[in-house]
Amino acid sequence: MEPINRREAIKRTAAVLGFTLSGSLISAVMSGCRTDTATGWRPAVLTPSQLRTAADFAEVILPRTETPGAKDAKVERFIDSLADGYLSPEETNLLLQFLDRLDEEGFADLSFEEQNSFTKQLLETEEGRATFRSFKSMVMLGFFTSEVGATQVLQYNEIPGIYSGCEPLEDVGGKTWAL
Repeated sequence: MEPINRREAIKRTAAVLGFTLSGSLISAVMSGCRTDTATGWRPAVLTPSQLRTAADFAEVILPRTETPGAKDAKVERFIDSLADGYLSPEETNLLLQFLDRLDEEGFADLSFEEQNSFTKQLLETEEGRATFRSFKSMVMLGFFTSEVGATQVLQYNEIPGIYSGCEPLEDVGGKTWAL
């Protein structure tokens, strides 16, 4: 096996996870961007309406089932943190325009089933698919790097023991591992 550099490792990880990572998202993770879970937290960039819409749209992407959903991980706060210091001005502007468009459509006031239908309609256009992919990558990154995602959905061991490769997933807890 040939050695690979960090950039190639990130590309391969993104391919395995099924989403693309922009330079802004990689920068956020590498510098330790995380969700603020404090009770008195206030958004830095998103308006309260945009924050609510972001939370609802994130929950459509990662709904609560037998495992926590995007709202449980407070992914909307992570997205606000990204917009505050990691996304380029152009990316932030596109995010805000998208959330405003969802607000104009009354997305946050729809039932969960109606939100799913709305999302399916959004995916019928190329622009909608591109916007969805971008937002989904933020949601997935925010969720799986959160304490909730890493400890309740992924297998997590703060101090791992021995390495034992090629083990059947069922034999090692039945979940993939958090990094």
